[in-house]
Amino acid sequence: MAADQNKSDSSLPTEVDKSGMLEVLEKFPGQVAEAIDIGQSELQLPSAEGLRAVVVLGMGGSGISGDVVAALSADAGLKLPVVTCKGYDLPKFVDSDTLVFAVSYSGNTEETLDTAGQAMERGARIVAVSSGGRLTEITESNSIPTFHIPGGLQPRAALGYLAVPIMSALDRMGMVSGVVDRFRAACPMLEARLIEYGPGATGDDNGPFRLARELVDFVPIVYGAEGYLAVAASRWKAQFNEMAKVPAFHNYFPELNHNETVGWENLADVCRRCHVIALGEPALPARIEKRVKITIDLIQGSVGGVTRICARGSNTVERLLDLVYFGDFTSVYLALVTGQDPTPIARIDEFKKRMAG
Repeated sequence: MAADQNKSDSSLPTEVDKSGMLEVLEKFPGQVAEAIDIGQSELQLPSAEGLRAVVVLGMGGSGISGDVVAALSADAGLKLPVVTCKGYDLPKFVDSDTLVFAVSYSGNTEETLDTAGQAMERGARIVAVSSGGRLTEITESNSIPTFHIPGGLQPRAALGYLAVPIMSALDRMGMVSGVVDRFRAACPMLEARLIEYGPGATGDDNGPFRLARELVDFVPIVYGAEGYLAVAASRWKAQFNEMAKVPAFHNYFPELNHNETVGWENLADVCRRCHVIALGEPALPARIEKRVKITIDLIQGSVGGVTRICARGSNTVERLLDLVYFGDFTSVYLALVTGQDPTPIARIDEFKKRMAG
């Protein structure tokens, strides 16, 4: 389907969504509310006394929870470093004075099981987040506190279940403050965004749908800024990959001005197939805002398009969730208008099959 046809067509081919991903997105506000309740359950958590670091283990849709925690924790008063571990090797510093969150939606993520085992051997204080699988079997047999979350979703559609219990645990342990209240306050905001972003209003006033039509036949390049905007950019990139099945890339200011900005000078045919999306916020620091404007001015003649998206919300939690919701809908709409069912991930399934062979 040609890009100009999609830009002029305000219809949404929902019949392509055979697995019901749109319905899952529509339930995201409720997912966040339920995740708060899960996080506030009577689960016995480790002591925070003497902790020197927090490490979040996870991959893919589960791993992004660690990035969210790292971005939100400092804003909520956490004075310890938060390190995300996305691989087979646990950081060497992890010991009994480290709080480790082992996060695997399925409970069977190979890398997370490996690093969780290493954390157990070193006597780390572990809390798990999972819907079941081998991870839950291990944690339950070793009396490790585990937040049990509902199954049946793709990990990329379960960010609320995966991230909110971790933030709730940090709040309950006295390591951050006020974050649970901010998540509660964000639920009505998400309900309002659903009216704006959801499939009930797929016209030009629907920002995600409008952007999705503009992205047809282009490679999304998502820029954020250090902090939660960089996490949002990473999330958008991954959702474009898995939902729309298109290549996508991300980077963040100010780092990208020291390398990537130069990369738009050559390969004109390639550059014109890229659409840059710059994520920001109303209170973007002046020096970062200046960098964004200069960068756009320098590259807009080289790329196929540039769009700026401004986060909305009264605090970091709301602004991050707003961008996550906007990006999730954009990626699903892009899938649908290009004839893709957002849910299947055939190449990942094939990859796992070959790894197990």
